[in-house]
Amino acid sequence: MNTPQQGIQQVNQCRQMAQQLIQQTQQSNQQYRHMLQQEQQNVQMLEQLAQRERQAAQYLQQSLHNHEVAIQRCQEVIALCGQMEQQLSQQYNQAFQPSFGQPVQTFRQ
Repeated sequence: MNTPQQGIQQVNQCRQMAQQLIQQTQQSNQQYRHMLQQEQQNVQMLEQLAQRERQAAQYLQQSLHNHEVAIQRCQEVIALCGQMEQQLSQQYNQAFQPSFGQPVQTFRQ
């Protein structure tokens, strides 16, 4: 059997252990708060980075669209040049081919 003095001693030891656990838990809490703060800062930085990446992707997408439009315009110009070349060739051929029963036109300076 325990004497009252031993019982008091055990109660005091229990109290000291509880106080130590409180201190250790408070220290852990401070570390966790610091870690949480760092993680929140990391999240903010990653969100900013993600926003910049979205903006870069939008810029590239717009650039690709603009390039496609430019290619289409160039193709239209090429087609127009082909039409103009064909028209000029036809005009040239008509100007320098003799009409039936008429002499060939010559240009003199």
